[in-house]
Formats: sequence, C-alpha cells, structure tokens
Amino acid sequence: MLYLRDRAMRDYHFMKVDKKALAEADLSSNPDPVDVKARERFLSVYDLPEYRSKKITKRAAQDLKRALKKRRVPAWVLAVAPPLAEIEELAGEK
Repeated sequence: MLYLRDRAMRDYHFMKVDKKALAEADLSSNPDPVDVKARERFLSVYDLPEYRSKKITKRAAQDLKRALKKRRVPAWVLAVAPPLAEIEELAGEK
C-alpha cells in the first residue's frame, strides 16, 4: 500500500529524469555494491519480492518439499509458506 501512496511523488521525480539518457544508458555493467545495498534498504519498506529476505532455510525448504509430495502439509503452513518456485530454489532443486 505504501507504493500506491507514493505514486504521485514517484511520477513527479520521473518527470525530472532525462528520459533519453536513461533509455540509452548501459545498465548491463556490474552495479556498485554500495548502491545495491542502499537500494535494498530504501525499498525494503515496499516488501517487494526481489528484496525480501529468505524466510526459511535450505533444510526447511527440503523438508517442506518432501511433505508437499506426500500431501502432509496443513493449510495454515501453505498460507505462510513462500511460493513453490521459491521453495524449489531454496531446496536446491532448480
């Protein structure tokens, strides 16, 4: 919800950006590690998936994957568990 509330300010700042320079910028180079960490902390309040910390360990992901195959996972666990693709990634199967 915070993202929607800040939409007007984001659009205002985007109007100030040199769009031609941004479109032609080479973004394929490796970013500055300080910039990456600062962006992660700045955007953490938005709870975006790419900046969300992993909530379960590799071992827990493997156990959850086995339980899902046996259909022995309660509904409340599925409600709080990360998406299946993320579970498989954490379990090391993808």
